[in-house]
Amino acid sequence: MPVQIVVGLVLGALIFYPALRICRRAGLRWPLALVVFIPLAGPLLLLALLAFMTWPSDPMQRR
Repeated sequence: MPVQIVVGLVLGALIFYPALRICRRAGLRWPLALVVFIPLAGPLLLLALLAFMTWPSDPMQRR
């Protein structure tokens, strides 16, 4: 197995756990955190999704 694949999977796993916790606390479904495994753009895509979507657990949205 090439070293780049192993390094990519390890870094993805290190980013996946915090992303999973953020999605859970925001009231979103956990599979959204799997976006971090998309090569190159995954973590940035997840940040953009979290920044611009409405969170179900947001108390300001319940007014």
